[in-house]
Amino acid sequence: MRTDGAREGFRQAMAWLHTWTGLVLGWLLFAIFLGGTFAFFKNELNLWSRPELHALPPAGPLTATPLAGYEDAIRRLAPQATSWRLSVPDERHPQASVFYRNAPAAPGQRARFEQRHLDPSSGEVIPVRKTFGAGEYFYRFHFELRSAQQSKWILEGRWVVGLATLLMLVALLSGVVTHRRIFKDFFTFRPKSKATQRAWLDAHNVCGVLALPFYLVITFSGLMTMHSMYLPAPIDAAFGKQSSAYFSELSGDAVPRGRAREGEAQSPLPAIGVAGWEKVLNDVRRQMPEGRVEGIGLQREGSRTVIEFTPNDGDRLQYRGPRLFYDAESLMLIRRADNERPAAKTYGVLYGLHVARFADMSLRFVLAGLGLLGTAMIATGLVLWSVKRRADAERRKVGVGRGHKLVDALNIGAIAGLPIAMAAFCHATRWLPLDMAERPDGEIKVFYGVLALGFLAAALGARWRHLFVAGAMAWAALPVMDIVGGWPFWQAGATVRAVNAGFVVIAALLAVMAWKCGPRAAPPVCRKAGQTAKAPSTATEGA
Repeated sequence: MRTDGAREGFRQAMAWLHTWTGLVLGWLLFAIFLGGTFAFFKNELNLWSRPELHALPPAGPLTATPLAGYEDAIRRLAPQATSWRLSVPDERHPQASVFYRNAPAAPGQRARFEQRHLDPSSGEVIPVRKTFGAGEYFYRFHFELRSAQQSKWILEGRWVVGLATLLMLVALLSGVVTHRRIFKDFFTFRPKSKATQRAWLDAHNVCGVLALPFYLVITFSGLMTMHSMYLPAPIDAAFGKQSSAYFSELSGDAVPRGRAREGEAQSPLPAIGVAGWEKVLNDVRRQMPEGRVEGIGLQREGSRTVIEFTPNDGDRLQYRGPRLFYDAESLMLIRRADNERPAAKTYGVLYGLHVARFADMSLRFVLAGLGLLGTAMIATGLVLWSVKRRADAERRKVGVGRGHKLVDALNIGAIAGLPIAMAAFCHATRWLPLDMAERPDGEIKVFYGVLALGFLAAALGARWRHLFVAGAMAWAALPVMDIVGGWPFWQAGATVRAVNAGFVVIAALLAVMAWKCGPRAAPPVCRKAGQTAKAPSTATEGA
């Protein structure tokens, strides 16, 4: 926007839009992108957060015998359970996890949900600490800004993230228009340029252009995952108050979700047994010859009980593949729930692209690298705003204003402080007392408390180097913490060892950034308009 009132061109207008949409919620977008990057390894981080599971052997194929053992364990845990769902062990989580729903304690009360982890070899319950799980929390934080395990502000957090994501999409599209030499800029990077602004602009352009298709897909698909919340009017127009019918149709299931609760106060769930599971599994293999089973559920549908089989999302690009429903008494196939309509398929593919459950470990590292490029793009854009205005102040020989200082402090607190807070959350999963009431909430309080300290330190004068050093030390201490706590990582499985190696890599990256932000000769300091700028007598830390 021009200050002289002259009419500006389309590209100049897009440059203004790009600058301010990127700045207004840039710090939040940085947190969303970084949290989403860690979410690519959600299961691995959740496993690391529970050292009681580290010694479990790799998962084997699903057979009837262990499945019957899981069923027996569930019946011992909750003989009056009205429904349960089993997450089958696979290469990403070696334990079996069961979610079950107990009958209400008294008439009029809501049913309680519980979760337990089972040993695949024995079917027995594994005593596991109460923790949110680092992977689960970073995943929830990146689209809910979760502030408690049972937060009252989940919907508000999703709305804020949705607004930030929309502004991200605007910033990406306006950035493409702004940079008319976008493909040439891809091959231009001058980190040693005498003009600091030029070096930061090159870094921003390279990070932006290198993975631009990834940013567009991940941003648009992120909006689509919450489409029913952001665009409820079309659903209301077509389905009225029966919104559950919309989701049932979207998933291809003719039975509405709410119908499964009609008979939940009836007799206990029937036992399937080894022979029954063997019969059902044989038919499931015929129905899904090239797929694996990820989840098994036993639940009421009116007067009958059904068994639900969910395919593993790692076997296909589309999220939530066809599900199979069997009658628990006759063990015969009732229906196959799948929506073959193009709109539903498109939505499933977009959802699958966003959560990337189809990706193997090598592809996950590629996606995480692209996510880090996205965080770097946002971070360099925020720093570029500050550097550009500092250079303009130097040309006019005036001091920087309070707004510029505020942006500097927010940049340091968000970009350098968030990694410290994430490391602190991982430490909290280990060191908070195991008998602590509401322990998962305590982990979240540690996260936000350390994040607030980072912003406070930046406001009080801490520089980039100070927080990057603190972050490097916090991440490097995580593998050491396991050794001190009695969980040496070399005795754990390959997944836990890989996670600890990842912590060391993060620490090394932060250490390199701290070194790059080390003391150097500072530029001349401008005091007032009309005064001659003088160089300081001592070296100060560079940006």
